[in-house]
Amino acid sequence: MSLFAKVVLLFCMLTLARAQFGTVKITNSLEGKENLNIRCQSKDNDLGHHLLHFNQSFKWDLGTHVFWRTLFFCSCRWGNGPVLHFEAYNQNRDASKCLDCFWYIHKDGPCRYELKEYTSIGESRRDKIIRKCYKWKK
Repeated sequence: MSLFAKVVLLFCMLTLARAQFGTVKITNSLEGKENLNIRCQSKDNDLGHHLLHFNQSFKWDLGTHVFWRTLFFCSCRWGNGPVLHFEAYNQNRDASKCLDCFWYIHKDGPCRYELKEYTSIGESRRDKIIRKCYKWKK
């Protein structure tokens, strides 16, 4: 293989290793219309603190990696309550379930709409989307 071909191949591999993937959007859906304080980050990227009023959203674009896994986690707090955590994007869990991961924050946990893990023959596309709520991590 020529040097030029090797350079082109390396460039293509590096481009695919950090491909743009989708969006994470988090909406304050707290019962009682309370304000939500939220901070989201990955190992390498701190997205900062945000104050979301009821029905306000905060979003960011994702890049996924071929050679390592993308993981963003968020810390949430409202009122005088404790700081609660959840994984806003875990590539191992989410790559096959949501291209754009839209979260709705509730007091009993974060919820989103996602694709079912397994679907049966004959289901319509609408039947494949379910509402899934997760438990808070403390």
